[in-house]
Amino acid sequence: MTGPHPHLRLVSLPDPLDRRAAFEPAHLDVTIVPPGNKLNGRWRAVVPAGMIPGDPTATTLGSWQLSGLMDQLDEIYPPDK
Repeated sequence: MTGPHPHLRLVSLPDPLDRRAAFEPAHLDVTIVPPGNKLNGRWRAVVPAGMIPGDPTATTLGSWQLSGLMDQLDEIYPPDK
C-alpha cells in the first residue's frame, strides 16, 4: 500500500440494521427498544438478568447509536463464526 498513510486500510462494517434484523429472531429473550426521541434518545436492549458481565442484576444496555448497541450485544451473544 502506498500513500501518506500506508498502514491504514478501509474496513467495511455490516449495516447495524442488518445486524439487528439477524440478531432479533436468534435471541427472542432480548428486546431492542428504539430511541423515544430521535434527536436525543438512546437505543436500549433489555436482556435477561445475569447476562451483563460485571453486574448480575442489570437488565438494560444502552447506546446513542444502534451500531454501538449491537457491538454490546455481540459481546454478550457472540455471533456464530
